Amino acid sequence: MSAFKAANPDAAFEDFIRWHSPGDWVSEDKSDGNPTWPPKGRLSQRMSEHGNMWRKIWNDAPALPVSEQKSLLDSVREGEKVVHYLETLRPQQLLEQMVCTAFKSSADILNKTTYGGFKLMKTKMDQLYATMVSTLRSLQGKSDTSDLAGDLKRLCQVFEHIEKLLIFAASVHRKLDAPRLAQSIFTDYFNYYLPKMGTSLESICYEKEFTTKEKVGTLEREAVSSLFRPPTANQSWRKVLSMGNLLNGHEPIQREIVFSVLEKLSNGHYSSPTPLCTDEQIETHRMYICGTSNDLWIALSVTSWD
Repeated sequence: MSAFKAANPDAAFEDFIRWHSPGDWVSEDKSDGNPTWPPKGRLSQRMSEHGNMWRKIWNDAPALPVSEQKSLLDSVREGEKVVHYLETLRPQQLLEQMVCTAFKSSADILNKTTYGGFKLMKTKMDQLYATMVSTLRSLQGKSDTSDLAGDLKRLCQVFEHIEKLLIFAASVHRKLDAPRLAQSIFTDYFNYYLPKMGTSLESICYEKEFTTKEKVGTLEREAVSSLFRPPTANQSWRKVLSMGNLLNGHEPIQREIVFSVLEKLSNGHYSSPTPLCTDEQIETHRMYICGTSNDLWIALSVTSWD
């Protein structure tokens, strides 16, 4: 208010309210696009009440620019307070603050990682904060530090488990742009290692090859194929010998090829000699094969009406 008065010597309390708190000014200006001066309006009910504190402060505030006003913070005095606090701080209290700050900062860094919103990962992160609070709270004001090392080791072990799960979750989320598949893969990983995430201080080996097969939808094929690097120049000959190139030259485990013929549009050699009773039926030929670069095996050939 003092700075506003200094910058606007002829200003009234209503002028300050219109500038600082527009919600407390009820405009009554009926002009279209050409506001009149002074503006027509009135103060809100709370600003119009008798004994309003804002108006009292306005009446008492001197007209002074910020450069001439007394500083709200005495930097020298506040610095002396900090030095005195550090000089009189007990070593155990300093250690307590350093440990709590270190764990809280580490947890916040983990929590900022983008992992696709996996519910299981979100639950483990919430449990991490709860475990951290309960463990570190027991250190406050504790004169006996005999159990301090054991408590901190157990908390570090919890951090190790969460960190490894989070790394895997973030990796799957960033590499595989298919939410359903990413969620399913992380769930399998989580369910396998959940029983192993006890309070044991022994390190767990997280390297395992999973053999679970997931069905890939039509809209998810592009995301899966992007995981496979295109073949080099020396490997380009595989494209000619392979049956299609859905995975950048890498052959999938199995593939189904379906040929469908709409009877009303087909007059060729493979069309049915008997006309269909409806134009909506489709003749479908399915061949289940096993092919390599040298031979082709047909396991089954089926014709059906869909």
